Amino acid sequence: MAIAMTKGYSEQTAGAKLCIDLASDWGAECISALDVNENVFLMDYGAADGGTASEFWEKIINQIQAKNKSSEITLIGNDLYSNDNQALIKNLSIQSKNNELVKTLLCAGSFYDHLVPAGFIDFGFSATAMHWLNKKVESLNDHTHVLASSNQNARNDFLKQALFDWNQILEIRSKELKIGGKLLTVNLSRDDQNRYLGNNGGKTVNVHDEIHSIWKELLEENHISEAEYQKGTIQNFYKSPKEFISPLIDKDSGAFKNGLRLIKERTVYVDCPYKKKWTENKNTEEFSIGLMETIRSWSRHSFVSALDKNNHQNLNPVEMLFNRLTKRISADPENWSLDYVEHHLMMEKV
Repeated sequence: MAIAMTKGYSEQTAGAKLCIDLASDWGAECISALDVNENVFLMDYGAADGGTASEFWEKIINQIQAKNKSSEITLIGNDLYSNDNQALIKNLSIQSKNNELVKTLLCAGSFYDHLVPAGFIDFGFSATAMHWLNKKVESLNDHTHVLASSNQNARNDFLKQALFDWNQILEIRSKELKIGGKLLTVNLSRDDQNRYLGNNGGKTVNVHDEIHSIWKELLEENHISEAEYQKGTIQNFYKSPKEFISPLIDKDSGAFKNGLRLIKERTVYVDCPYKKKWTENKNTEEFSIGLMETIRSWSRHSFVSALDKNNHQNLNPVEMLFNRLTKRISADPENWSLDYVEHHLMMEKV
């Protein structure tokens, strides 16, 4: 299932950049262990507009050139055809500006497909992208996010699809990597306390419950139909650390058979940057709009795709959803936060 991020994505996702910044030490570790040859190929899978990872890639490229000044480096940015690829091209080109040994390329397509030839990539990276499912799961009809729902059958269906997808992703990446190549992923996860993006264990409201509450309001007020309400499902799944590493220790998995191995893994909890700023300046308008915009950046598509376009010529229920969300945040800012639970996974092809 294709999910494209909103235009201006990097400007609306301060949390995603923090997550990437916190993985920079492992990025450096990957490059330190890499055999740097005359031609080095780097790839950013699911890069969105490329802005959140610009500093990350600058550090990686500088480190490679410090190891081998004559290396020609190619950085490939990947995202869907429907992505804001003009912005991605612009942000990628920052790395090649005034550096003739660095080239940047765009590779449009899904990371569920083979994107480059086998044995091609020296270092692959992906951040906050691979929680989106490849195939729509339709069994959830009583909530907008499966992890906030009590529907166990739907949760089982989402988990099954998520594990199948993750195995597929790693099997394909294991083919694209060179022998000795490294892969680093930074993925939205759920931890051993069952915390995940939108649910911080009760410190503040569950963001997904609030989104669902508003979506249901729109149904009760006849702004959306029952069918549209049921289709309003965010098609992603936040895997646990055990679920992330399973293909790397299962000798029967395609990734393992292709030589992809776990080096190390960790779970990182990132406090909401918008809440932190609000705590300092108490600017509730700035906080409520900023938090709404980052939520909208990754959830809007799910609700837009649920609508029957013939039913909404003059009124847009999705805009109503986010307007009401902003008002709820503004009315009770102390009780809102969007903390990140991230899983970092360092892998190598042997």
